[in-house]
Amino acid sequence: MYVSQTHTKFPGYWRLSDVVYVPNEVDENEGMRLDIDHISYEELLALGEGIGTVSTGLSQEVIIARLRQRKYSCSATGSSAVEEYVEEDELGKLNCEHEYHVCCIREWLEKKTWCSICKKTALAPIESNPHQQ
Repeated sequence: MYVSQTHTKFPGYWRLSDVVYVPNEVDENEGMRLDIDHISYEELLALGEGIGTVSTGLSQEVIIARLRQRKYSCSATGSSAVEEYVEEDELGKLNCEHEYHVCCIREWLEKKTWCSICKKTALAPIESNPHQQ
């Protein structure tokens, strides 16, 4: 239920002020809500252990299967290119064509599924071949 103390009509719209929301239902989950501002650090740690963690990244198996890899070569990019890689560095290329050191991008992909530069999906699913059974 909304209760309006004052309102003013303008051409094409109403301006409401002092609007108060009065819930007309009992909050069924009120007893489940936590007031984390008033619990100790130890209680927060215990809560975190009880809740656990949620992984939003990819598994190592998926990363290994989908990440395209190559060795960096100065001759392939030209000697005048300014790069953060040195000869023979292992690079991993995402679907968006951005490249990273393999060890760095694997660690990132275990936490996130998107490119840190352009925010596109990092590794698209391997599509199954409809002609194979």
